[in-house]
Amino acid sequence: MTARRTLLKITAASAAAVALLAAGPAMAGVASGMAGPAPRPQAPSAQIDDVRVSPGRAEVSLTTSDLPSEVSLSDADVRVTLNGSPAPAEVSSQDRDRTDRGSGAAQEPPSRTAMLLLDTSGSMAGTNLTAARTAALHYLDSVPDDLLVGLITFADKPVLVARPTTDRAPLRRGLDGLKADGETALHDAVELGVSTLDGVEEAARRRLVVLSDGIDTVSEASLEKASGSLEDQGVGVDVVAFQYKNEDISTVRDLAKAGGGQVITADDAGQLSAAFQSIARRFTERAQVTVTIPDSFAGESALLRVRVDSEAGAFEASMQVSLAGAAAPSAPAEPWYEALLPDTRGWTWQLWVVIGISFVTLLLVGLVLFTSMGRTKDTGSRVVAAIARYGENQEANSPETRDENPFARSAVGLTEQVLRSGGWEAGLAERLDLASIRMRPAEWTLLRVCAGVVLIALLTLLGVPLLFSIPLGALVSWAVSSALVRIKISRRRAAFADQLPDVLQLIAGSLRSGFSLAQALDAVVRDGTQPAAGEISRALAETRIGSQLEPALERVAGRMASDDLRWIVMAIQIQREVGGNLAEVLLTTVATMRERAQVRRQVRALSAEGRLSAYILIALPIVIGTFFVTTKPEYMAPLYTTAVGWLMLAGSVVLMAVGTFWMSRLVKVEV
Repeated sequence: MTARRTLLKITAASAAAVALLAAGPAMAGVASGMAGPAPRPQAPSAQIDDVRVSPGRAEVSLTTSDLPSEVSLSDADVRVTLNGSPAPAEVSSQDRDRTDRGSGAAQEPPSRTAMLLLDTSGSMAGTNLTAARTAALHYLDSVPDDLLVGLITFADKPVLVARPTTDRAPLRRGLDGLKADGETALHDAVELGVSTLDGVEEAARRRLVVLSDGIDTVSEASLEKASGSLEDQGVGVDVVAFQYKNEDISTVRDLAKAGGGQVITADDAGQLSAAFQSIARRFTERAQVTVTIPDSFAGESALLRVRVDSEAGAFEASMQVSLAGAAAPSAPAEPWYEALLPDTRGWTWQLWVVIGISFVTLLLVGLVLFTSMGRTKDTGSRVVAAIARYGENQEANSPETRDENPFARSAVGLTEQVLRSGGWEAGLAERLDLASIRMRPAEWTLLRVCAGVVLIALLTLLGVPLLFSIPLGALVSWAVSSALVRIKISRRRAAFADQLPDVLQLIAGSLRSGFSLAQALDAVVRDGTQPAAGEISRALAETRIGSQLEPALERVAGRMASDDLRWIVMAIQIQREVGGNLAEVLLTTVATMRERAQVRRQVRALSAEGRLSAYILIALPIVIGTFFVTTKPEYMAPLYTTAVGWLMLAGSVVLMAVGTFWMSRLVKVEV
């Protein structure tokens, strides 16, 4: 507080003391700081938060204020009128029956939000701040659990401590850390509270709860601006004037008036807690009123009035609502593809066929994944497994002999025969190994087929005709699975390339320490960094069954598409033939690779804008076309219903392909 404000308080206290002496003993008891009466409970009231209109009915969210806890809206007499005419209605408590709602219940009501604005200026230091913290905690315990509550403290300037949330933990932590110091920026705190409520989800009721012990002294915002913000945003305000004494209380009264709230004075901790509990009763209970809309009101605007007669008294709320959505729904528009397809209204039986196929497919997937991972191996398979155990993922490669499910074994065997007859098994096995996918080619293919069948079933159940869902589901399943394998391969190769300089550094250090090249490579394997350790272990495993080290490393370079490793192998071969210091050669290579990687990253950063522009230009026509086909099919219909439209589509596809290739070449910089 400033010296001027402190002087004013001292002067006021002195004047009060003189008045007491003049008034005599009779007035001494009144002015001795005795607590006044606790705030009186307000009369129950109600507010209509939201109205959702559907054919023949309206769901009304009703929030009550100051309703005693023993009174339930579901037990009260609720009457609804439309323009004065009675309408049938049913009421249920949304707060007390929340846990009993099933999946078919009405939508969740709009959220309710409150912001606590606590004065932490220097005059609140000591017991006053403790009382404010205790009252705020009582408020958190009194309000409903679904109420979103935020916290703002204000002294020299307002500080947003916690955004509105139903989690009370951050609010309690914020209250525990309160410190009193500085001036009072009340108006700025109100502005921050209004802007914070404006940034959250649209709420059914939004209120500020302000605690202050004095007038504003340092705010940049004026009282008129703060009051205008409250009125413009429709935010309510309740103010607790704590120990105001001779302070001008008209300011907080103007704020409360602008927010349609109340001002409660409190002189001690007990009155402060009672004031906060009184304000908490403004969020007593919420009910859902289901109103049956008569046919005569469908499509019109009417004054909806809800009157509640309860044990606590009678109260009502009203709102002008549009009942346009209460009319009977019109027939849905015919999908754009219906004109291109034969009549499928008699195809109901196909849905049951699709459901049956989907069930069998999912059962097959489960059997393949959970019963065919372990299998009895022949001699060749056991040798391969013995080699693989030296590499990465040893637990995944350890053989566990289990009996396969006969159905799963038959399905996998049939798929395996198809792959072998088409000559696809070897290539697919290599790609799966590069992607580190621990499945046999037949299992992976069967999984892709099952995923395609499930996708076809989902598309059919969503209403897409079979003539479209079958090719679309098969295409999407094949494309997604192929992209997954390619992405995993590219990521594994990129990780290997990033690890290669560190691997060479480790090999060079081992060579300098007197180890042989094979021992240095074995140190890389023991280091366990994947995928480098797994690939090097593959090469060492090949040498243990008779292969030369250089050809084995050359095959690793081919698998990882690593030109750097090919150069290293070439250097090793030259060193074996002519001699030299291999460790120095490797260190020089490592320095070159790291400098080149740095240049590559710089080039990639400089070309990022061009790549982003290319992505946007490629995606823009596709996104816009999809948007218009979905929202305005009649606007896009000439493109696929006329010969000229088909020509335009074909031309656009060709031009898009050419443009995509051209832009990809422009933004690609080789280092």
